[in-house]
Amino acid sequence: MNTDSSSFFGGAKYIPPDPIFEVTKRYLADTDPKKVNLGQGAYRDENGAPWILPSVRAATELIAGCGHEYLPIEGLNTFRDEAAKLVATCQSISGTGSLLLAGMALKKADTGIKKVFITDPTWSNHDLLFASMGYEVNKIPYFKKGEFDHESFVNVLKTADRHSAIILHACAHNPTGCDPSREQWKEIAAIIKDTGAFPIFDSAYLGFNSGSFDEDAWIIRYMVEDLGLEAAVCMSFAKSMGLYGERVGLVACVTKAPETARALFSLLQNSQRATVSNPPVYGARIAAAVLGNPEIANQWAQDLITMSSRILSMRKRLYSELLRLETPGDWSHIVKQNGMFGYTGISPAQIVELEVKHHVYMANTSRISLAGLNEGNVIYFAKVLDEVVRTIQYRPVLDHERKCDMIQVQKAPYTLSSYRLIDIDQNCFNRRHYCGKISAMSTVLRNTPSTTCSAALTTIRPLGAAMLPRIRKTSLKQVRLSSTSRHLATEIPASPEPPSPLAALPTRVLLRSIFINSITSRPNLLRPSLWVLSKLSTPGRFMPSVDNNILLKWILKPTFYKQFCAGETGAETQATMKHLKEMGFRGTILTYAKEIVFDHATGAQHGLGVATSEGVDTQWCESIEAWRAGTVNTVELLGEGDQLAVKLTGAGALVTKAFAEKKLPPQQMMDALDEISTKCKERGAYILVDAESQHFQWGIMLVSMYLMKKYNTDGIATIYNTYQAYLKSTPDTLAKHLAAAAEAKFTLGLKLVRGAYLASDERCLIHDTKQNTDDAYDSIAQGALRQEIGKFGAKNGVPFPSVNLLLASHNKDSVVAAHHLHQDRLRANLPTVPVKFAQLQGMSDEVSFGLLQLKNGSSSDPEVYKCSTWGSVGECLAYLMRRALENRDAASRTRDEYNALKAEARRRVRAFF
Repeated sequence: MNTDSSSFFGGAKYIPPDPIFEVTKRYLADTDPKKVNLGQGAYRDENGAPWILPSVRAATELIAGCGHEYLPIEGLNTFRDEAAKLVATCQSISGTGSLLLAGMALKKADTGIKKVFITDPTWSNHDLLFASMGYEVNKIPYFKKGEFDHESFVNVLKTADRHSAIILHACAHNPTGCDPSREQWKEIAAIIKDTGAFPIFDSAYLGFNSGSFDEDAWIIRYMVEDLGLEAAVCMSFAKSMGLYGERVGLVACVTKAPETARALFSLLQNSQRATVSNPPVYGARIAAAVLGNPEIANQWAQDLITMSSRILSMRKRLYSELLRLETPGDWSHIVKQNGMFGYTGISPAQIVELEVKHHVYMANTSRISLAGLNEGNVIYFAKVLDEVVRTIQYRPVLDHERKCDMIQVQKAPYTLSSYRLIDIDQNCFNRRHYCGKISAMSTVLRNTPSTTCSAALTTIRPLGAAMLPRIRKTSLKQVRLSSTSRHLATEIPASPEPPSPLAALPTRVLLRSIFINSITSRPNLLRPSLWVLSKLSTPGRFMPSVDNNILLKWILKPTFYKQFCAGETGAETQATMKHLKEMGFRGTILTYAKEIVFDHATGAQHGLGVATSEGVDTQWCESIEAWRAGTVNTVELLGEGDQLAVKLTGAGALVTKAFAEKKLPPQQMMDALDEISTKCKERGAYILVDAESQHFQWGIMLVSMYLMKKYNTDGIATIYNTYQAYLKSTPDTLAKHLAAAAEAKFTLGLKLVRGAYLASDERCLIHDTKQNTDDAYDSIAQGALRQEIGKFGAKNGVPFPSVNLLLASHNKDSVVAAHHLHQDRLRANLPTVPVKFAQLQGMSDEVSFGLLQLKNGSSSDPEVYKCSTWGSVGECLAYLMRRALENRDAASRTRDEYNALKAEARRRVRAFF
């Protein structure tokens, strides 16, 4: 306090700096190259750099030269008009200001609302804002033992009445990342309706849960449209568009009576005028351009998928690394949480240690921003977190029975805050000479935001994503902690970890997988192995065929061949298929090994059957007949629900010549395909026309479309075409095929893969980065599940054609996200498509068995397949070569798989002894 009695400000009390912004300030001052910033809630790309969204770049170019004139009090008309497409009738303001205006409007409207309920914990500005407006702030228990505390929440919620407002996080709760399930949301909504309380939605993270603002806005639509409740929806485009400093946002008030809109709008205008007069223009113009231009809006939807997918992948990556390190405690809450933030539950002493010793910066509540992690620092963070947890013993705090404010560590003048009085291990303080105190704090509302003002509306449509800036706040009484503090913590045993998906692997398969992955995860071993496989796959004068070389076959068959292939004979193959079904798989995707690969770099064709049919130009081709016979034999091995994957190039040079010329193959081949398709349909099996080298692919797609039009007419896809996400042309190709399916009224069989011909296809045809390919894959997969691709879907008013989806992917994040999206849409009775999942035999077993663990006996259980090939060792070499190349180009995934396999082996050894 200032003691100068002559000053008007002599009684002013110092308010400590905001903790979150102080974390960023300390991070920026740190010169250590290993430093990691997990404190501030701002999206960063894979390189840790701020990301300007492609949609925002495009919008910025559109608005160049628009000037900087004053806006009306209610904001930019075009922005409000475009927002009205997302929320029925809407004017807007920005960020924290949207909450401020909502609270002011409730006061001015004489609603009688005196109490505001906020979750405990919550974003600190909720308390500060509504208390400053004279509301009585009540806290509802929200978080306990790492989960949403539904029972305590609804018990307190029932005490609300018509004089109460409830602040609800629409999704991605800040700071816990724990959201109610849809059933829990429905119970919460029913209580709000019964009590007559007024819901205020802080919709800061729409789009960051599922990648879709439509999906994440479900609870808002449910309360407004299904239950007919009035509500206020507070939003910001700061994070969803990366417009952090532009302060772009909106508030929308829903009323039952349209005639009250004019009065309510005037109250919002009046509140806006009294606070910021009128909002800034530049960010609103960018947002209006993004929302108003269909092409840019589609790009924005993809940008949201990019951000949410990367954050989700970092959750999985961090959890996987902690499991690999066998870090003490149960860390499953990291992957159960949603959105940008993760609640680690570590102690203030551990947080200080991470910052002082390891240069890792995070909020003093133990909240971390997953957006601050990337492939370059996630392993380092997991390693130092593991070290700190082991060296500073502490029971993780995952509930909030008590609160504390600030720890000032004498070793380093850092300010930390937490939501509860932490139980400190005295040994850690004695050993490290930490001596601190917890003192009272508060925060000041900074930069009260504004952009545009709101009015009234009667219905809510899918909402746009919105982000609010995060400013931490704490308050409470002083407590002294010293080196003589008693150890207050009680030991609580960690929750048992869920069984590893790999626990289902037979030990012999596990050991073989470890051996194979020890090679494929190490470039120095993989490169010479690729060279050897390349030579073996092209036998000549000095390199006899593997099938004729007893020694080579003795080496390859029990190792690489057994890992990835089903068998050399029908009996061996059916034994493998039976074993897969016994482990829980829906069936097997089986292919006959013969294929031809065109190497674009050399112009040469490789594979069995090339020499026997080159130069042949007759009506009857032995290579086609041999392929037909082998494929028919494969069909005979299939049971109901199994799938046949066909490599059309295996039929020889006459067929590949036609494909290279973008023509249908000879009639002999078409007759063979009709025979095979008929046999599969009679068996209840399916046909997957595999993608192959781009030199042949356009001709192959002619065959796929012909077969789908003929055999997919009963609402079930017997025939699937394969689409490769790594090709830049795939979205356009898929759009044309969807249009053909809609016009000809057949079911499009959509098998989606990332692509397996990197070594032979032209590089210019392929996406520039793996991230681009991942984004393209997720966009197509999630678009199909939402029935929103290109011009098709409810948003554009064009009915989505009949589609059956097969997601063939080794990317755990893509697969799990797709499964959860499919489940969510089924539970919400939203339109979707049937979906199956597949991984290759011998690869990504953690993904496959992880999906099997999600089964609960319901009709919506994931259908999971393993894809394998059969034929002699020599016939399968081209296939094995592509598997090796695929591992080479997915080093990160292969390394993760190798680590998971080793962890499972260690677990079994410990269990044995």
